[in-house]
Amino acid sequence: MSKKVKVLTATAVLLAVFAVGAYFMHGYMNRKPVYTGYTTVKSTDRADSKSASYAKFGDGFVRYSKDGIAYYNSDNTPQWNASYELQIPTLDVRGDYCAAAGIGGSWVYVFNKSGAVMSVDTILPIVGVSVAANGCVAVILEDGNTQYIDMYDTTGEKAYRIKTSISGNGVPTDISISDDAVKLMVAYSGIEENEIGTSVIFYNFGEVGKNEAERLVGGFDQYSGMLVPMVQFVTADTAIAAATEKLSIYSITQYPKLVADIVYEDELHGIFYSQQYIGLVLRNHEQGYPYRIEVYDIKGSRLGSCMIETDYKEYAFVKDNIFMYDDNDVRLLSFSGKERFRYTFETAIDSLVPVSGDDTYVYINSRKVQKIRLTE
Repeated sequence: MSKKVKVLTATAVLLAVFAVGAYFMHGYMNRKPVYTGYTTVKSTDRADSKSASYAKFGDGFVRYSKDGIAYYNSDNTPQWNASYELQIPTLDVRGDYCAAAGIGGSWVYVFNKSGAVMSVDTILPIVGVSVAANGCVAVILEDGNTQYIDMYDTTGEKAYRIKTSISGNGVPTDISISDDAVKLMVAYSGIEENEIGTSVIFYNFGEVGKNEAERLVGGFDQYSGMLVPMVQFVTADTAIAAATEKLSIYSITQYPKLVADIVYEDELHGIFYSQQYIGLVLRNHEQGYPYRIEVYDIKGSRLGSCMIETDYKEYAFVKDNIFMYDDNDVRLLSFSGKERFRYTFETAIDSLVPVSGDDTYVYINSRKVQKIRLTE
């Protein structure tokens, strides 16, 4: 064998070894660990009311109730708190802002990671609330047979008002405003010829909508006989409408267009979403697994499906995983159903909030607030 051939052969062997090594290194670097337990990073006694609720916010979480709201960072260190009185508190979170309001009351409060931004008395009873990523807030108000959708800027000034009624567009069942508060999405329901009639309407309060009647830039009414209880901007220019029989995905940069209609094959039990994914919890008919989860991207392409044995209390996407929990049990699954974590807590879960990556959470029970980290 010539020296040249030997060199070429050695080079080929080295390249092959490098390629194999690179393949396994890539697999190792991109592997998703399977967790078997957890360690407690920090634990504090719980001093709030057991009726308080929790939600992910900023790099930590907020605790809110009818008496007030408080923000804690990921180390469970209090950052600020505020008092109010809300009989039936509801919270909406978008980016670095959250809005607390009382259903049936008239006050709405807006906060960011530094504390209170503004509060406003809407005078009329509040039915729903949506906050933008810039701190503007929209509310559904009720005045007898007439409804209003009001939007307030971060100073508490009213930016616009939409008046509607059952004899007009219908009753607004839900609203969502875009990150910049320029675009508004509304689901309206009414009765047409003794049948439920629902439409999804888009408004634009920027340059695009300036020359449109009532700032209305698009409407869709493919929901005959259905209700649309939830609409949501999931990104700056992608929105979803969850009807009782299907999920619609819309793209709206200037004028809206329908991207996909996903018809439910079985009874819908829940919807959860992130900026990348949409999850449907559906009734399943396979023995031993009465429910299943289907995952789609925000273009409507199906990414995976997995079966579960119970309908959990809470669902969320944590990175590229499905996170769910009920009274004592928590699970972390891949989109295909591969189990990455399963655990049963001795003390019932009041709330479990993801705060960092897919391995760090705040676990709240009746006695403690604990920052925990999953372990392999």
